[in-house]
Amino acid sequence: GNDVEVAALGEHIYGSGQGFNNFVCLFVGTGIGSGIVQNGRLYPGLTGTAGEVGHIVIQAGGRICGCGARGCLEAYASRTAITKAIMAEIHHGRSSILATDAALQLREGETIIRSGLLANAIAQGDSLVIEIVTEAADYLGYGLGSVMNFYNPQAIILGGGVIEAIDLLFERAVYRARNTALSAPALQTKIIKARLGDFSGVVGAACLGSEAVGFQFPLS
Repeated sequence: GNDVEVAALGEHIYGSGQGFNNFVCLFVGTGIGSGIVQNGRLYPGLTGTAGEVGHIVIQAGGRICGCGARGCLEAYASRTAITKAIMAEIHHGRSSILATDAALQLREGETIIRSGLLANAIAQGDSLVIEIVTEAADYLGYGLGSVMNFYNPQAIILGGGVIEAIDLLFERAVYRARNTALSAPALQTKIIKARLGDFSGVVGAACLGSEAVGFQFPLS
């Protein structure tokens, strides 16, 4: 499983998932994590890995993903993927507000650009960042469209730092998803932002623990 599974539970009980019995919760950050709520309960699947939307292959033989496979959505639409694409273009001579070291945040030996910096660059009209984020959003939309076709959920709830900070990515991904999916799910599936932010996982974990000792949610 992954931490977005408990975030999905938190959103279901107290967040944007209220009123939906069947939905997919997907968070875009350093990676892409997701979880499925089915009939009002977390759906783990046979091995606890149900809902790994980040590892849908969207490009045969494509970029290497952190999981070791090639062409996974996470390798194209996560903040790590966006960072790598921007840095590669900068190294090839493209100009960008983010080209200065002062604008970058180092983590574990890698250069990862924070979501807020990406949003600021877009607001200032940085053509490179706009181009790369738009491309990432298109890939995310293709993945979401596939989820809509295959699982046909009532809703897809999107969260994580990248979604929260970058309106361009959210809006473009929703547009691409609706143009990728079959007509009925494209029209009827709700695609909305998570309401609880970073607290969704904490809330979900608390609910799981409390349910284990007999509490029922939501509490009035």
